[in-house]
Amino acid sequence: MNIRVLVAGVLALAVFAPAASALTIDNKDKAAYTLKVAPKSGQEMSVAVKANATTDVDCKKGCTLSLDGKTQTVDGTLAKIVIKDGKFSM
Repeated sequence: MNIRVLVAGVLALAVFAPAASALTIDNKDKAAYTLKVAPKSGQEMSVAVKANATTDVDCKKGCTLSLDGKTQTVDGTLAKIVIKDGKFSM
């Protein structure tokens, strides 16, 4: 009986646990890019995104993305940003 309660509790936590706040960057171009990512609560880092590939960035509290001198500020609720023709789009 106690095992059933334990399993039910674990399943309930798994279902109602908040989703991770990862920002997915989807590069639709045939060129690879290196972005500067500046989280609001951390240090700036460089993130490489290969051609026609995706990568995830921790952006829980929001961050600023820079690509070839262009910047895009995102909050912690945005789940995906796309790079197309060397520009950000959402």
